[in-house]
Amino acid sequence: MSDWVPSSEALEIDAQRRPLMRFLSRHVRDESVREDLVQESLVRLLVFSRRQTIENFAAAARFIAWNVMRDHFRRHRRTSAEPLDQDYSGDAPLPDQVLLHKQRLQRFIELLDQMPPLRREVFIRRRLHGQSHAEIAQALDLTQDAVEKHIVRGMRQLGEAIDLK
Repeated sequence: MSDWVPSSEALEIDAQRRPLMRFLSRHVRDESVREDLVQESLVRLLVFSRRQTIENFAAAARFIAWNVMRDHFRRHRRTSAEPLDQDYSGDAPLPDQVLLHKQRLQRFIELLDQMPPLRREVFIRRRLHGQSHAEIAQALDLTQDAVEKHIVRGMRQLGEAIDLK
């Protein structure tokens, strides 16, 4: 067993551990980072105490801890980059999704243009504008059965065209 006895200086530095943890907890949420910053601060305090006489260890410890923390965040801000997440779920769609949607829309418009005019009108009123069969029948002077047939045939025409692609 060793007869080593810590100096009063070492005891004073060690006594700053808990106050520094509390001090840094107001600014640093991550406990492991906080512990690293406290450890770095205490090492710097020890090195500084060997070169200078320290009258107020608590004030010196807080001053050093503040600088260590500030340096840490500067380094972190300068070097941190978040990896791109494959499952990114931001509000804006990804560019390839925008392109795909534009291509699908263009194909849909082309298919609508290939429909007979009356079928296209019925289909657009029902599927895009949400009008009821009765509203469409009244507006276009058709029977509700005719409206239903136009919608079914329009869906079949779109389905076949999409299947061929």
